Amino acid sequence: MPSVEELLDSVQDLTAQELLRFLITEKFPGKTLVSASLRGRSVVLLQMIAEIDPSTPIAFCHAPNSHPDSQEFRARLVARLGLQDIRDPADDESGPLPGDCDHSEGLWAEDPVDHKRVYATTYLNRTLAEFDCWVSGVYHGPYSDDPAPRVIEEGRLIRIDPLAGWSQDDVRQFMKEHGLSYHPRATLPRGKPTTEAPSTVPTYHF
Repeated sequence: MPSVEELLDSVQDLTAQELLRFLITEKFPGKTLVSASLRGRSVVLLQMIAEIDPSTPIAFCHAPNSHPDSQEFRARLVARLGLQDIRDPADDESGPLPGDCDHSEGLWAEDPVDHKRVYATTYLNRTLAEFDCWVSGVYHGPYSDDPAPRVIEEGRLIRIDPLAGWSQDDVRQFMKEHGLSYHPRATLPRGKPTTEAPSTVPTYHF
């Protein structure tokens, strides 16, 4: 396994698409898993993955009670992109594997029963057991202008954020160019659902 320093030297000038292609087809073939949600940035990431290798394993992270709109949106997205290996880590709560640390994604979600915001933690220890590279694409927080690393070492894994540094405008432009839709419950400030790029995208998931 390459060190973080070695990997950084290899990828520092690569675009997000080039970085993903390098990881999936050259550096970690068969050993890369992607975690994703249904936010705009995750949709961008999944479009890139589908263009590189649609058989790449995808672990969709979600709250225990998934909103029906989310189930339908995910099914449409998977079908459109032709993603072939979808995994659900909902029951992955085994704790860290021997010699490793805890791996998880956190996200805000809307409970479909009482419509309250809830924070959910999805553990990925067993899900990531057979992999060496983790492309972390749940994107639980709002967009930030603060610089963020694209490559870090987390326990025995190399954890990658290929969209580190992407602005909300970058995401909107990419989605427009590729004809991608936002989640139907992403709304404009006046509350009207839209499949166009919202001017305000909620910081929680669905």
